[in-house]
Order: sequence, then structure tokens, then C-alpha cells
Amino acid sequence: MTFFEKIGSLLGTKALRNSKSSASTQSGADDQAWMFPAPTTKIEHASSRSTISPVTSARNSQPDVSKTKWPFGDESVPRNRLSPEVELHTDSPAQVSNHAGTPTLFQSEVFFDTPHRDPLKLNPLKAAFNMILAFGLIGALIAGYAIGLQVFDLGITSIGLYGTILLSEYFVQVVCAISNRVDVNRIATRLIPRNVDSTECEKGVMGTSSCLMNPGSEVSIAVVGYREDEQAWRHCLRSLQTQKLAPKCIIGVVDGNEEPDLSMAEAFVGEFKAYNAPLIDLPILLSDLHRETYFNNVAQDTRSRIVKFWHYLAGKGRPGHAAALSLARQAVVDQVAEWNGRWNIEKLKAVCFSQPHGHKRTAMFTAFAMSMYAVRTRDAIFTTDSDTLVQDNALDEMLALLRSAPEIGGVTADVKIWNRAEGLLTRLCAARYWFAFNIERACQSMWRCVGCLSGPMSMYRTSDLETILGPWNLQTFGNKPTTFGDDRHLTNQLLAHGLKTRYTHRTWCDSESPTTFVRWVAQQTRWSKSFFREAFWFPASFAYQSPWMLVEMTIQTLYPFILVATAFHLIFDASDENKWRALIWLVTMFGIALFKCLVALFICWDPWLLLFACYGFIYFFGLLPSKIWALFTMNQTGWGTSARSSAERKRGQSFLQRSFHVGHLVVWYSAIFVGVGFLLYKLLDSALFFLIAVAAVLASIFLYWDPDWVATPKRKLTGWFNKREPDAESSAVLESSLPEKPMPAHTSAKAKRHLVNISAESVDSKITPAVSTRGSRETIDVPPRAFTLL
Repeated sequence: MTFFEKIGSLLGTKALRNSKSSASTQSGADDQAWMFPAPTTKIEHASSRSTISPVTSARNSQPDVSKTKWPFGDESVPRNRLSPEVELHTDSPAQVSNHAGTPTLFQSEVFFDTPHRDPLKLNPLKAAFNMILAFGLIGALIAGYAIGLQVFDLGITSIGLYGTILLSEYFVQVVCAISNRVDVNRIATRLIPRNVDSTECEKGVMGTSSCLMNPGSEVSIAVVGYREDEQAWRHCLRSLQTQKLAPKCIIGVVDGNEEPDLSMAEAFVGEFKAYNAPLIDLPILLSDLHRETYFNNVAQDTRSRIVKFWHYLAGKGRPGHAAALSLARQAVVDQVAEWNGRWNIEKLKAVCFSQPHGHKRTAMFTAFAMSMYAVRTRDAIFTTDSDTLVQDNALDEMLALLRSAPEIGGVTADVKIWNRAEGLLTRLCAARYWFAFNIERACQSMWRCVGCLSGPMSMYRTSDLETILGPWNLQTFGNKPTTFGDDRHLTNQLLAHGLKTRYTHRTWCDSESPTTFVRWVAQQTRWSKSFFREAFWFPASFAYQSPWMLVEMTIQTLYPFILVATAFHLIFDASDENKWRALIWLVTMFGIALFKCLVALFICWDPWLLLFACYGFIYFFGLLPSKIWALFTMNQTGWGTSARSSAERKRGQSFLQRSFHVGHLVVWYSAIFVGVGFLLYKLLDSALFFLIAVAAVLASIFLYWDPDWVATPKRKLTGWFNKREPDAESSAVLESSLPEKPMPAHTSAKAKRHLVNISAESVDSKITPAVSTRGSRETIDVPPRAFTLL
């Protein structure tokens, strides 16, 4: 009998999610093990030792989880328990123990739909080819640019090696994007019932049940937010209630439990009043519990730098990684089981959690853990943002694509801008979004390697999400936990496990775009940080994925630096070889962008896409310098642009805060405008053109100018002339199709100050619980079954 068979016979379950093959195929899966420790794990009696203590002092008065009935499944489902006399620990110096007595081992294969897959194997030839391709492409691009290699000589201008590669890339992108549309439509058409016209289903004119492609499937929705604008938050929640494929549970997590955060929680309870949705205030962060348990029990890292680098390339963890990861997972499972046993979360159709403020990733971790271990969502988990309006066919369409092949671990869909009519900036962002999703991600989808499953609209197979949840939460950069870029790293974790990712155009969501230039720059800087950070982490994914992913990643990484070098060379070049060279280059770039717009019109007739030809202006003066700045500030963390409530916006920014966001633009504008002045001096032979550098000062004033300073005079002027502000363009999710807006259940924000204590026996949907308040004699209105964990 092998080691794993001994473990299985003792504990009654399997060590790995894909351990259907012989034990010999599992020897290289140490870094992917979830259910149990690595083969070096021993089991022995050590009841006196205990280093995992996830139950904090705030919950010391709560009953022991070992005395709580395990709520996972009915009595017919086999449940295996660890004996109270045994303890799991590794050979590492760190001592480990069971969590809170006798925990139940959560059997993923029992509750989650786990497709059968062949064991993941590394193809040495494919890995070697990808590495040679990467370094060869980088070397060719740098060498070609350095020597000024001209591939096509057009007389007045020429196209170098990098320009040739860019044009070729776009041609491949268009062909693959169109092919992906055909493939996705074929998958959906095959699943639509034969007695129903597919075009009628797309228009939504048929009954819900007759058009479903995945009847009986289980999908839960996870939506998180932090001090979101209340109107946008309510519209988001109401759009989630219109799904044709009814979700098993809608889980909202508010990243904060202070008084300013209460409005989001109140709005959730009010919008889901028909669902009898409760509000649960969690005293701890599940993500912190997971991290602390892991680092308290992982072995000391004694590897040399060479070995660390090799393991980094191969995607392997440190010694004892699998054992500590298994214990951290078990700690989270036990804690969720305790809360589920007390509050019956698994029976809820909608629930809102508030928790101590951390960041977006901590809120998402809570939502994922509750979806998997409390609600036990069988098929998939859908994620969206707090400002997003989701189409009613989103769950059904995305699940159809997710289940079209067993190797697909996640899918994403189109993202549009619902406030695109508010200004030129939002129009340009809307055009950029169309190209990013309908060309770039659609092309990646054809190669089964979408590089980023977008946060506003993505879906993950539950069994795969459980596999990557732990490593995703443990990610660090520069010895600091990472916060932003959660969607990109989730995608990279899937790709690094050899799974595929896809994109569908058949459904979409409407998200908000920043309406001010400074806020847009802050958003793009945050996204650029996550891009560069994940680019350093990406080698683990190259070995298992298509070479196209590597080609795109290389081009996107080098593009900003080559563009900066080209721009400075053109404006500061003192030679008289061709004075109009910079102008010719500018016209050529505009012509290429216009050609892309015409191709887009052929795919999707939307005249507003022609604005993309002007997107290069804000890219050059906003996004390009922000990418360079992001590369040097990747260690700076935070929610970035995520706090959008009116109270948060009224706070404004200090001079130092604003300087951190736009200071690099001031330096960039100074250099560019001085260079433009030098270029005009060279063309027109007049030193007065150096005065154009004054434009850099005016641009800097614009960056520091607060729009609220002129808001009041503008409103007065509008009132004098009896003018009306233009209405924002209507969202793709029509207001008339949303459920009737209910009133909030709480009467005031003061309700949060009163801690509500409800006994566990009273948590029954048919019984109105007895409520007792502490610290006040006032009578307050409590939403149905709303409670706070004490």
C-alpha cells in the first residue's frame, strides 16, 4: 500500500483534487496539494501542542466548533472526522495542530462539480520553445531598434522591425477575434433547446425557462465594495436580481464596518428585502486567518537563491508549503462552518457581510469562502464590482462557455461604460474598452489564454477556484501582501495550473469610468502596477500555455519603453536629416489608429468607435508616463479609485496626495513641451518657440485644479440661463427592467452603534427573533434577521 493510500484509508478522502490516477502521478504535485499535507507529513498524538488559534478573543465566548453540528450536507453524505487524539504536523520546526478540536474535512469532490482531467505534465519541448521565443523576440526587438533596422521603406517614412511586428499582431488579433465570435456562437447555439429560436433567446422575448442553456445549474454571485456611491450600488444589486439563470446565493461583502460603511450594508438589506437577506458583521478577516495560520506553520525557507529562482520558474512553493496551505484552508473551513452552524448561511438566497476594513482582496476572499464552504455552490462563482450593471443573460451565457470544455477554469465577458455620455474622456474610454475586449481578449480567447478575467464580470469554476484561492491570498511582492490586481492574479493562477480561460461577446456588463482626468490617471496607474507585477510572476504560466500569450506579453511590456525612446529621439534629434520626420511619424500613427477604427466598424457598427483614433492623445499625455511611474511604485498599495461615495469624494486630496498621483505627469509635461519647443525652433529657426514650454506650467495647474472650486458658480450660471444638464446616456440595463426599488430597512445610520444579540435558536426564517440592544435604551428598527456577531 502506498503512502497516499494509507492516508486515504485513515482519513477517508483523497489527497488531491485530481488524484484519480495512481499515486505515482502525484509525486510532483506538492505545490498543488490542498486537502492534506505533503508526503512528509506525520500523524501522531500531540494533544498538548497547539499553534493554530484562529478564534480570537472577540469570539472566546462562542461555543466550540467541535460541539456544533456540521452543516455540510445531509446525513446520507459520508462525513469523515479526524480523531481528537491525532494531530497533523510537518517535519518543520514550526509546530502545527488541529483547529478547534475535531474539525470536519470538507470533501470538495462531493460538493463541487469537478471535471475529469489528465494529470498536469510539463512538456519540456514546449517550455524550451517558449523560453527561446521570449528571449529571441526581446533581443530582436531591442537590436532592431538600436541599429535602426528598416523592414519597409515607404519613401517619406519607413517601418521598422517593431512596427512590422505590431501590424502583424493586429492582423492576427482581428482574424482570431472573428473566429472566437464564430466559435462562441456555435457553442451557445448547440446548447439552446431545439424547439426555441436562438435569435429570440438573444433578444430575451421568450420565457426564461425555455431559453436556459444550463437549467438546474448552481452559480453564486460575489459582489464586494468599499464606500460605493449609493445609487450605483443599488442599481448594481437590482441588476443581479434580473438574471434568467437564478443564482443560488448573492453574497455581498462590504469592506468596512464603521459608520460610513453602513450605507452600503443598509442598501443591500433593502434591495433584497424580498429575500429576507440578513446583515452579518464579521469580527475578523478570513483572509488574515488564512495567512496567519499558513505562516505560523510553514517550514523555514532554507533554499539557496539559485534553488529559489528555479522553483520560481517552475511554479513550486517553499518547503512545507502544501502542508501549511492545507492547514490554513482547514482553519478557514472550520471558521466558516462555525458561522454557518450558528446563522444557517447555507439556506440564504442573499446575505451581506461587513468586516474590518482591509482591501478588495480580503473582501473577495470572504465572499469566495462563504460561496464555497457555507453555500456550497456546485458549479461556478460569478464575480462583479459594486458599480456594475450586469445583463440578465450573464450567468447562463458565461456558464455555457465555462462548461464547453473540461480544461476551462474561468471566463469573462464584454465590459462597457454606462456613463460614457458624460464627457469626451468617458467616450474615449468606452472606445478603448471595446478594442480591449472585442479584439484583444477575443483573440486571446481563441488561443484559450485570456490574460485577465475582468473584475467587473468574470466566472470561475468552483473546484478550480478552491485550488487557487490559498496561493492567491498568500501572494506577496517586495515582502508585502499584494492588494490590487486581484483579477489578474486569479487569472494567472488558473493559467499556471495549466487551465484555460475564455471570453464571450454574447453578454456584457456596464461599468463606471472615471469622469476626471486625474482620477482616470490614478486608475490606470493602479492597473499598470498589477500588469508589471504579474509580468514578473508570469514565467510559471508560459510553460503550459500557447506561445501567443508570450508574444503578446512581450510586446505589451516593451511597447511603453520603445514609444518613449522614439518620442524623445524625434523631438530632441539635432540632425538635419529630415526636419519633418516627427510630424510624418505622428500622421502615420494617427492613420494606423484610424484604420483600426474602420475595422472595428466592420465588426460592430458604432460610429463612436471612430473616436479611438484620438485615444493616442490621452495615452501619450496620461497613460504612457503613468506606466513608467507604475513600474517604480509597484510596492504602493491601496484600493486606488474604488471609494466613490459622495462623502469620500468631498474629502478631496491633500497637496502631497495629489502630487503622488500626478507629480510624474508634471515632469513628463516639462520634458515633452521643452522638446516640442526645440523641434519647432529647429523647423522655423526662431528661439521664441521655446516659450511653448510655458504650456507645461498651464498643464500642471490643470492637474492640481480641483473641479469642485468652480462647481458652485457653474450651477448658478446654469440656473440663470435656465439651462438643463444633459442626461447621461442610458445604460444597456434598462431602468424599466429592474425590480421596484425597495426602501432601506434601517431608518438611520445610528443603528450600527447598537450591537444586536440574537440567540442561535432564534435564527429561523419563520420566526421573528427576539432582539436585545446593548448600550442604549432607544428602540431601533432592525432589518429581518439582521444581526451582528459579538
